[in-house]
Amino acid sequence: MTVDAISPRCLAAATGKPALLSSGMSSWEELDRAVALFRPELLTLLQCTSEYPCPYDQVGLNVLAEMRERYGLPVGLSDHTLTNYTSFAAVALGATVVEKHFTFSRLMYGSDARHSLEPAELGDLVTGIRAIEAAVASPVDKSDASRFAEMKATFEKSVVAATDIEAGTTLAAAHLTVKRPGTGLPSACLPDIVGRRVARAIPRDTLLDWADLA
Repeated sequence: MTVDAISPRCLAAATGKPALLSSGMSSWEELDRAVALFRPELLTLLQCTSEYPCPYDQVGLNVLAEMRERYGLPVGLSDHTLTNYTSFAAVALGATVVEKHFTFSRLMYGSDARHSLEPAELGDLVTGIRAIEAAVASPVDKSDASRFAEMKATFEKSVVAATDIEAGTTLAAAHLTVKRPGTGLPSACLPDIVGRRVARAIPRDTLLDWADLA
C-alpha cells in the first residue's frame, strides 16, 4: 500500500521509520487503534497528560507499566511538569524516552516558553538521566561485601576489655565493652563471652581473642 492510498492518520506508520506515539488525551480504545497501525518494532509509546503545566498528581507514571504490559512496547514520558523530577522517576521506572519542552529563556514569546526547560535545566535533566541509567543497569549483590573488607575492619567494633582483667576471672558484662577496629572478636559475640573464664591477664582496652578464654 502506498502513502497516497491511505488516510492521513496512517502517514506516519506508512513511512516505515521509528515513531513516537504520545498518548495525550487518548483513551485506551483510541490507543489500541493507533498502535495497530504501526509495526511494533518501530514504535515507542509516551504517556502524556495534556495539561500545561501538568500537576504532579496528574502525570500518570502508573500508565508506563500499564502500556508496557498492554502492548509489549518500549514506553516513555512526555513530561509537561515544570521540573525534572517526574522525568527522573519515569526513567527509573523503565522509560526509554523523555520528552520535555525547551526554550532558551522562559521570557521568550509564545505560550510554550513559560512551561519549558531552560538550558541549565536541560543539562541537569540529561546528567540525571545518565546517572539513573547507570544505577538501574548496575545491580548490586548485597551478599558480596568483599570490596568493603578494609572499611569494615576499620569501622566495625570488637570485644574489648573495659578494665584490667586478672587471669582466671569469670567475665561479667562490666568487664567488657566494644570498640573499633573490627579486627578482634566481633561485637556480636559479646553475649557468648560473658560467663567465660579468661586464661591470662588482659590489660584494659585489649581486643579479646578466643585464645584468651579458657
